[in-house]
Amino acid sequence: MPRLLTSFVALAVTLAPALAQPAVSLLTDNGYPTSGTLNLVSTLQAVSTRKGQTFHFGSTYDTYDANQSWFTSVFSTFYKHVVSENGCKWDATEPSQGTSSLTECLACQSFATTNGDTFRGHNTFWHSQTPSWLPGSFSASQVVNTIIPQHVQQEIQGMGASITSWDVVNEVVGDGVSNGMTPLQCVQNKKVWPTVTSDGSSTALVTDLSFIYAAFKTAFTYAGSSTRLAINEYNTGGQDAKTACIISLIQNIQNNTAIPFNRLAVGFQSHLTASTGGFYTKSALATTFSTLAALGVESMITELDISLNSNNQANLRYQAAIWGDYLDACLYAANCNEFINWDPRDDLSWRGTSAAATLFDGNGNPKLAAYEVAARLANYAAGNAEPCATASGTSVCTITGSGPGTGTGSGTTTVSKTTSVGSTSVSTPGGGPTGCTSALYGQCGGMGWTGCTSCASGSTCKYSNAYYSQCLA
Repeated sequence: MPRLLTSFVALAVTLAPALAQPAVSLLTDNGYPTSGTLNLVSTLQAVSTRKGQTFHFGSTYDTYDANQSWFTSVFSTFYKHVVSENGCKWDATEPSQGTSSLTECLACQSFATTNGDTFRGHNTFWHSQTPSWLPGSFSASQVVNTIIPQHVQQEIQGMGASITSWDVVNEVVGDGVSNGMTPLQCVQNKKVWPTVTSDGSSTALVTDLSFIYAAFKTAFTYAGSSTRLAINEYNTGGQDAKTACIISLIQNIQNNTAIPFNRLAVGFQSHLTASTGGFYTKSALATTFSTLAALGVESMITELDISLNSNNQANLRYQAAIWGDYLDACLYAANCNEFINWDPRDDLSWRGTSAAATLFDGNGNPKLAAYEVAARLANYAAGNAEPCATASGTSVCTITGSGPGTGTGSGTTTVSKTTSVGSTSVSTPGGGPTGCTSALYGQCGGMGWTGCTSCASGSTCKYSNAYYSQCLA
């Protein structure tokens, strides 16, 4: 079974040429383990306690993968959340129209349950990995009113109410979007079925967002009462046109389905490269997560992997720093409680073994990034402050400290932040000009913020994380 389209590989390896990685500072430089067995069970429990709700940290699994004994071990001690990489997709779950076949999807869920793990669903609608009878020559009306609702109902109802979240629609926004586009324009920019005909021509099939509304309405009807319903998308997370499209689309879905915002989510796939420009900064992620939090929408890291240009120590350190920043962005955001690593080890990665894009090497041994992830989780669980943005390099962020400490929350690590023009303080909400105000939902503080720190009448500057404070009513 194919994992993902070859064309998507090119899209996921983002933006910038491979440049020399900066020297980075890590928590694992300061007393946290860099070797030995990793067991996150008690740490994740402590993380959830601090969060006030369960924090789901996991990876992908399918029953036909090799090394099943290794999977059993790692999903008992390290990953504690499961998503089927392929077993819950449309081609696996409805091989012929109207015939529900959840065998592999249910088997993956059973594996999770056996190992004391939680389970999320991926996915109910995607233009790719469809069964042989799709796209077919169905009319727009058939697609919107019969095919999508029937499939979504069969899958979500058949999997039960315990699923933590569902990717209801997957990769529906185009890569050529620009700022100011409407949600419909953002989706039409994708130029794939069902907004174009199945023969690949530019002739429109579904001319509105009704197919997305149909998927979400049906999912809301049949999902568990606490299950989050997500748009899942790649190359998103910062302040750019595609991310803006996702935010406007989730608002549009709410407006047209009446699903409460607190049942909706955005999944940020995060297929990254360990090179300058190959990932979003921690500050950019924090800003985006805070924007969604203001709506009541959940943010999720759903498919994280980080490809290396070469598998040397400097790149492995850079990979660990990026992984740490993404995990911190989620941990310290009130609305991020699922963090999925895509493929558990390098030899199973859709990006190829040589990309070394996962937390465990091709022999199933933990890499430096795995130990750094464990350190970030332990740091958060202990009640400590958020580390600075390590992927920015030591010219911006240096972590010093004495290791994991006692877990009392007293702050066993300290953070220093320097720039090329000298030392700056880490402060929130931050310094800014006097006599000006930020509008409702505007930024009013955060590390490095130089704008207005007062809010318009009727709103207050409220702390979200070290990088972002926002004017909220």
